[in-house]
Amino acid sequence: MPDASPHRFQAVRTGLIVRIPEAEPAVSAWRERFDPSARAGVPAHVTVVFPFLDGSRVQGHVHRALAEVLGGHHAFDVRFARCERFPGVLYLAPEPDAPLRRLTEAVVER
Repeated sequence: MPDASPHRFQAVRTGLIVRIPEAEPAVSAWRERFDPSARAGVPAHVTVVFPFLDGSRVQGHVHRALAEVLGGHHAFDVRFARCERFPGVLYLAPEPDAPLRRLTEAVVER
């Protein structure tokens, strides 16, 4: 159900993320306390694109297009050694961030 409140997770939206399970021990308590998406079951992650598409539009052709776009990228290592801020958000900054930016750019371009 959509909600205009910026503090509530809107379940009708989708996003593309890179899961970071290794970060869970360090961030899970904070995320449970301050991040509505964590309470909705979204794991520790780096956002590639949000919002993406309405959930009703994510079907086979979207999965195939994403597989094609993302399949052209190689695996990479990333570290999270420092915190940074967006307005209202404290996050662990990925280093290097260029491979993640390339993923975002490729998805948006497609």
